[in-house]
Amino acid sequence: MTPTTPAELRAWLYDVDQDGTSRALWKTGGLPMKTLSAGGTLHVSVEGGQDTPTDKYLKLPPAVGMASEPVTVSWDRGARFWMTRNSGRTNTLRVQQYGLSAVPLPPQSEMPMCAEDVAVWIPVKPRVLRRNENGEAFRLLILATKEPASLSGQTHRLTYPRINPTPATQEALIAYFGSHLSWPPLPAPYVRQQSEVEEIAKRYGLHRDQSLENWARNRHDVLAGPDGLFKTADWYPSLGGKGRTLANHLAAFHRLVELGTIRLYRVQRWAREHDVKPYVIIDEQLGQRA
Repeated sequence: MTPTTPAELRAWLYDVDQDGTSRALWKTGGLPMKTLSAGGTLHVSVEGGQDTPTDKYLKLPPAVGMASEPVTVSWDRGARFWMTRNSGRTNTLRVQQYGLSAVPLPPQSEMPMCAEDVAVWIPVKPRVLRRNENGEAFRLLILATKEPASLSGQTHRLTYPRINPTPATQEALIAYFGSHLSWPPLPAPYVRQQSEVEEIAKRYGLHRDQSLENWARNRHDVLAGPDGLFKTADWYPSLGGKGRTLANHLAAFHRLVELGTIRLYRVQRWAREHDVKPYVIIDEQLGQRA
């Protein structure tokens, strides 16, 4: 893969169907659909356009309910980071950093790209409606940059240091939070129950020497047991009392993402090293790092 400069922006387009699966709008041989240098502007547009050294056009098929140019991404010279703008006038977009929840981006508003990997959800009317269901489908703009922001006057981090999860913790995070770690992101990620972790292990032959139930349970304990990751860090929120489940620790999981402990390229590496790729869906081209 060609090395990237710190402020270089790469972009891909995906189509998301009602079942939540994503597929690239066209094949690129593993390369980004568009690459921009600092100072440029990316136009996501139905009409397309002629690329110049500073303006790039990412053409997408027209769809009912979608603006002719729903998104523009441009370089803010003063603040030195990429800005994502909702160029439409009716529909609210959603912007999602890797591993975190999506946040709304109203029409004619913009926000900085404050993470290495960001998705922009563009709502469209589904091509085929299910019976008694309005439904919702999406076009998905995936953005990646090596250094997303260079801000002055930052506040101090409240927590130190970044956690170094053990191999067992890495595997457990993927097993239970794999739908949150998938990329392109899923429309409705959730924390898996122990039974689901067991079922996937059985289906793909991932369990080790122990019984299947104990194999999955041990990974649960690594995260939420008496000495688990979500119990030993005193800054994690304690929600749900004694009977709390892993789903109650979603805020703690998000904190790991915010601290940089969990990042796309790390999850891709962990999944490969621990042979747990069936728990997480990552398009290989989106996880590559120069």
